[in-house]
Amino acid sequence: MKYIIGSIAVVAALFGATATAQGAGDIISDQDCCTFVEDTFTQVAGEVPNYVNPAGSDSVHNVTATQTGAGGKPIFESKTISAGESTPVDGVQYLSDGTYPFICSIHGSSMSGDLVISGGTPLVRPKPKVKVSVPSQKLKKVQRTGKIKVKVKGVTDASGIKLKISKGKKTFGSLSKISVSAGTTKKVTVKLTGKGKKAVKKAVKKGKKLRLQAKATVPGGKSAKAKRTLR
Repeated sequence: MKYIIGSIAVVAALFGATATAQGAGDIISDQDCCTFVEDTFTQVAGEVPNYVNPAGSDSVHNVTATQTGAGGKPIFESKTISAGESTPVDGVQYLSDGTYPFICSIHGSSMSGDLVISGGTPLVRPKPKVKVSVPSQKLKKVQRTGKIKVKVKGVTDASGIKLKISKGKKTFGSLSKISVSAGTTKKVTVKLTGKGKKAVKKAVKKGKKLRLQAKATVPGGKSAKAKRTLR
């Protein structure tokens, strides 16, 4: 009798460990494509849940908020993962109490659910930040190509970035809808405007230098500036 009771206790303990391994706030999809196991998942503010794609699933999935924030980026999202994997749903830690719809971006609205935030204290969402620089480049090449090279580095993830090249109040070129991930640098080329081409041509013809400024404007964050004298 003691043996039976002991065995039951062991089994119960094992099942309990299995049940809690996923975490109470995790978002889990069904093995059969394409739904989540619940219509609603509850999460305490300030914490990051995981998205779990269970073993035996026949598709890759993710969790993507339908509501967007700065730069048109979802206010929370996970990576796309295969069966038997889990991944953090980043951005949830910044949400206050409320209900937030989400989908799997691969399968659309047919695979959807709600995330309910209740209790706790949300973390402060960091403002997107980038650095911008203008690498050394010859004026003659800029004149020949009609373009200026610029580097945009993500201090944080940032999207919807607008880039402007200018001299004083004159705009020499612009570029928009730039996105960059934290810790990565994106090299972009900005086409010169008519005024920009004339200014470059004039500087080359007279053998003069041309000092330009690059300004990156980040939705919801601070702008970044850099200057470079082209010869």
